[in-house]
Amino acid sequence: MVSFAGLPFAPTAALVAVLAAATPAAADQPAGSIYVTTLPAGADVWIDGTYVGRSPALAGALAPGKHSVTLTKTGWSVRVLEVEVEAGATALSSVELAPKAPRAGAASETGSYVLRGVPKGATVSIDGLAVGDGARTGALPAGTHRVVLIVPRGRTTVAFEIVPGTTTEVVLHEPPEAASRSAVVAPASDYLPPGVCAVEGKKIVVRYSGHVVVAHFGENGVRFDGTPVSYAGAPESIGGKLYLPLELLERLRAESKTEPEPAPTR
Repeated sequence: MVSFAGLPFAPTAALVAVLAAATPAAADQPAGSIYVTTLPAGADVWIDGTYVGRSPALAGALAPGKHSVTLTKTGWSVRVLEVEVEAGATALSSVELAPKAPRAGAASETGSYVLRGVPKGATVSIDGLAVGDGARTGALPAGTHRVVLIVPRGRTTVAFEIVPGTTTEVVLHEPPEAASRSAVVAPASDYLPPGVCAVEGKKIVVRYSGHVVVAHFGENGVRFDGTPVSYAGAPESIGGKLYLPLELLERLRAESKTEPEPAPTR
């Protein structure tokens, strides 16, 4: 791990903010945060076993003390490190990933996967690409991949490794009823086409792929096609950009059957 006292590299990359962590800070002590950047950018970031998005990523509301950070990116070696968080401060962590050692014929090497435990009606994606009901098996390039299972009560993320010439079984489990939900917020522009989000004061209206979502800055409750839904993360504006709950953005993208024409703003 390389930490810099100044700004981390890749300052223009998308920022992912985490408003809650698996271990809450003590009530009488201010929380801290971790800002993780990687070279190259776009690595998957887990903090204390919870997926928080792709680097650079900002994780907030963390209890003071040591936290485990895991970084994975296809074609690069996995990095696991500990970062010390101080109350009321942001720990800056910049990590240079090491490429995996090339092997003869590695560019064409693939392995296969089998998804187990996928419940009926669930939405599944691998490396951000939707997996159809009839594609619970398939081939992937050697390296680390990420599968996301989305069901009505939450989501599960599992990282798995593909080894050339080998079948990897990926066992998925539905999140328990009492599981805490993701509080990650992400830039809407990274998930939705231009023109589908309209902001009127504190009110936000999203029209995308036949769905209408009405939300408000700082409020966890939204109306999804008229049905009240509550998310752990709340919409906010960061650097002049609109950030929405990651669960909401992934649901909108997963339920999009076709690439729609951008909806006009009001």
